Amino acid sequence: MKLLVLADDLTGALDTGIQFVAAGADTRVILNPQYPLKELDPTIDVVVIDTETRHIPGQKAYDLVHTIAEQAKELQIPCLYKKTDSGLRGNVGAELSAVLETEGGQLHFIPAFPKTHRYTKNGIHFIDGTPVAESVFGKDPFNPVKFSSVKEIIHEQTKLPVFVVPEGKEPSEESGIFVYDAETDADIEKIAQMLQAKGKLNLLAGCAGFASHLSPLLRFEQKKKHPIPSKKAFLLVCGSVNPITRKQVKEAVDSGKFTYFRVKPEQSLTPHWFESEQGKESIRQWSNALQQGKNCIIDTNDIPGEVSVAEYAKTQGMDFDDIQQQIPKAMGELLQGLFENGLDATVMVTGGDILMGMIRALDIGGITPIQELFTGTVLSTVTIDGKEQPLISKSGGFGDPDLLVQLLEKLGRKG
Repeated sequence: MKLLVLADDLTGALDTGIQFVAAGADTRVILNPQYPLKELDPTIDVVVIDTETRHIPGQKAYDLVHTIAEQAKELQIPCLYKKTDSGLRGNVGAELSAVLETEGGQLHFIPAFPKTHRYTKNGIHFIDGTPVAESVFGKDPFNPVKFSSVKEIIHEQTKLPVFVVPEGKEPSEESGIFVYDAETDADIEKIAQMLQAKGKLNLLAGCAGFASHLSPLLRFEQKKKHPIPSKKAFLLVCGSVNPITRKQVKEAVDSGKFTYFRVKPEQSLTPHWFESEQGKESIRQWSNALQQGKNCIIDTNDIPGEVSVAEYAKTQGMDFDDIQQQIPKAMGELLQGLFENGLDATVMVTGGDILMGMIRALDIGGITPIQELFTGTVLSTVTIDGKEQPLISKSGGFGDPDLLVQLLEKLGRKG
């Protein structure tokens, strides 16, 4: 194994892992963070572990990442990459410190992702030119980012030294976390080459942005590309509340190329609703549309003028944590029902929590990423009931407004 990547959510694990597939690496995404590293196939080039630590308490995130990092140190894995959210949500400080305190020395953190207009200047992280704490990520309902200074974000959870490295400069020889300014892909490439020249590619952090420049430096053997599987229908299951994804769904519906279904709050917030007779009838309705070869969207989000998820949850005595846990379970049961009804479709899921709900409901143990269709939009395969199933994942904050329409064209599908 040349590289171990630790990602805090599933869509991030996939959009980072795919960068190494593109460079020819045999790559696997492992969904059980407790899986012993010593039992993995040593011939695999890159292993990405989805730790699912973005939404849990910081100390728990620290403990889990520290345990995995200790195994990596024992096995002498030459490069460990701590994948972080490109919007800096989650337990950034806790997880970076867990890695560095295990390995010691220096950790080099490049948070920028210029292809998605996310960059770092003077230690401040920007989203589309707006400091991250003032952007949509500062309003995230699950993990709002409170600071725009990367150093302050890290210091929320650790007292380890943090040094900002200005553009064009090199790190000192002190121990600690080094945060690099970068505004363009050329900036990131220079950082990658500098770290390689100094022999400092052993302990790294960042998102898919830096991973795309790291992958060619690790010199993987080129392997045969996997063709895009052909299916009868296309299904998008949308659980992301990100405004960018919401615009993409609206554009898709307005194009007339998709049939839209909304999962109402009483359906998504009632435990095991999709196992009831009413739920099974809804699944049959959606299955019929897909069997006719229609492109379908099944959406959990609110519609203006109708009862919202929050309003319905209040009537049921449910709090925010209850909502966060129940909706992914419901959507997992929904997808399980569709597959039991003979679903023959390319399935796309937005929102890491919803994707994990599907993974758990269908007892999927691993994912093989095969192609990045667009930035942050990854085509993978999973095995369900012994059959290869194409699965597309998308991180919530990426892509053009007409991304879903572009995706249909990429897959060779008509509206």
